[in-house]
Amino acid sequence: MTDKDFFNIWNHSGAEGISKSEIETSYSKVVKKIERIEGRNRNRAYSSKLRKIFLYSLGTAAAIAAIASLSIYTYRIYRPPEALAVAEPIEYFEVRSELGETKNVTLPDSTRITLNSGSLIIYPDKFAGSKRNVYLSGEAVFDVTHDEQKPFEVSTADFIVKVHGTKFNVSAYGDDENESATLCRGSVSVLCRSDGREYVISPDQQWSIAKSTGEVTVKGISSQEEISWASDMLCFNSAPIRDILREIERRFGVKIYLATNKYDDSVITAKFIHGEGLKDILNAVSKLVPGMKWRENHGDVFIK
Repeated sequence: MTDKDFFNIWNHSGAEGISKSEIETSYSKVVKKIERIEGRNRNRAYSSKLRKIFLYSLGTAAAIAAIASLSIYTYRIYRPPEALAVAEPIEYFEVRSELGETKNVTLPDSTRITLNSGSLIIYPDKFAGSKRNVYLSGEAVFDVTHDEQKPFEVSTADFIVKVHGTKFNVSAYGDDENESATLCRGSVSVLCRSDGREYVISPDQQWSIAKSTGEVTVKGISSQEEISWASDMLCFNSAPIRDILREIERRFGVKIYLATNKYDDSVITAKFIHGEGLKDILNAVSKLVPGMKWRENHGDVFIK
C-alpha cells in the first residue's frame, strides 16, 4: 500500500464535515507516528509487518487515529459531534517482549496474555466500543475473559481471530512463512484477509496460512504442545529445520547462521520439557540430523 492509497482510506472513512486541511494534518500525524515506531525496530521484515498491522488491520481513520494516540483535535475526526462533550481519548499501550524473553500482560477486561519472544501487543486502556480489539505481531497465548455482548478480536496483518471467551494461540511473526491460530478451548473464527473467508475452528484444531501462496489449511493438532513455549518448553512435531532454528533464536536471543541448504528436507519431532539450555538443544538437534555440526563464536551459532 502506497502513501496515496493510505490517504485515500483516511480521506473516505467517516470524516464527513471535516475540512481537507484538517484531514491532511491528522493523516500526517499518523504517518509520522508509524514511522517513529518502525524506526525503533532494526528488523526490516518486522517493521514492514508492523506497518501492515497499522494500515490493514486498523483499516479506518477511526482506528488509525486511536492507535496513534493523537490529540482531542484528531479524535474529533472519527467521533460524532454529539460525543465530543463526554468522550475521552483512548490511550494505547505497546508491550514488547525482546528476543530471549516472554512477558505476561493483563488487559483492562482481565484477559490474560503471554507474549512469546520478539513479539508486540497493542491494546487500549479501556474497551469503550462494541468490540475488544488488540493488535499482535509475533506470537501470544490469549486467555480471554468471557463477554457475550462484546466480542474479542486479535488483528494481525493477514488475519483476524474473533472470540467471546476462550483460550487460543496466535503465531504471526513477520519473518515466518506460515502464520496460525490454534484453539485450546471454546470456539473462535478466523477471518482471512487474502480470500475474505471466515473459518470456524474447534478445540485442538489449527488454522494456518502460507504467506507465499495464500494457501489455507485447517488440521488437528495438540494445542497443549502448541502453547508449551509459554511454560518454558519447546515441542516440535515434524518441523522443518529452519523453523526450529528460528524458534531457538527467539527463545535464547541468539543469532544462528545456517550457510547450507543440505538440511532443508530435514524434519524433526522432539520435546524439550526440562528447561534444557541452548547447548543441550543444539546437541540434540545435531544428533537427529545426520552430519549436522555446530559451533558457537562470540554468542553467535554457526551450523555446517
